[in-house]
Amino acid sequence: MKIGIVGVGYWGKIILKNLVNLGYEDIKIFDKCEIDWGTLGFKFPVTSQLEDLLDRDKVFVITPTSTHFEVCKFFVENKIDIFCEKPLTNNISSTEVLYSLCDTYDTKTFVDWILTFNPAVNKIKEIFKEKGNPKTIICNRLNYGPQRFDVDAKLDLSSHDLSIALHWFESDPSEIKWIDFKRWEYSTQNDSSIGLLVFDDSTNSQQTSVQINTSWEFGKKNRDYVIEFYDGSFLFWDDSKSILELNGKQVTYDSYSPLERSINVFLDSNFDFAENRKLTLDIINNLESR
Repeated sequence: MKIGIVGVGYWGKIILKNLVNLGYEDIKIFDKCEIDWGTLGFKFPVTSQLEDLLDRDKVFVITPTSTHFEVCKFFVENKIDIFCEKPLTNNISSTEVLYSLCDTYDTKTFVDWILTFNPAVNKIKEIFKEKGNPKTIICNRLNYGPQRFDVDAKLDLSSHDLSIALHWFESDPSEIKWIDFKRWEYSTQNDSSIGLLVFDDSTNSQQTSVQINTSWEFGKKNRDYVIEFYDGSFLFWDDSKSILELNGKQVTYDSYSPLERSINVFLDSNFDFAENRKLTLDIINNLESR
């Protein structure tokens, strides 16, 4: 399979390393910056012309969100399937335009909602099915950088936790409110966000309240979930330390790379892209809800 990569910055290098680890060798890269191949331990052809990737079977777009629409549009119109780093675009109208073009040119677009492939996230989903949906969920995704210049904290960070919630509940929230603000007055975008969501469970008339706290100007990295069930039990997940506990007792779960699984799903010709498309549209729609 011939693979192209657009953008080999921080995350692009991680994508590239995973592709190499998975055994892919025919890779061509578009990047206008100098790449330090010595730190990677391998080297692939680099071009500064997008047209040079038109001989590829699949292309990975790992560039700033503000560039996604034009880059993805170029490959969609040339009938090349794309894997795009989240979010696909920064608003619902341009997202819908890209998917409309996918229909026109019979091209598939996959957005990397990587946390829906996280083994802990999927173990928690199993626990929900066993215990019933929880009463409350508090999510913290707090950083000490980097600052973004083309998207705000809600689109950059809250989108991750929203993807998890939609994956868990398999429905849109019945209520949603976002509070976006700047913790640091010199931020070029709203660097912090609080999301307040309610998910209904029609089987027992119960609701789950979800609070999503995100910021890239918090001063300390924090990646944890506190989940309270109606029976009084608590589930705690610390993603940064790979800790999952139910009432203080460790919960074991499968160990695998979410990114490798996400890449493999995209490269699988039998994958149903409609589900990924629906999730992407649902996320951007809910992010734009006030």
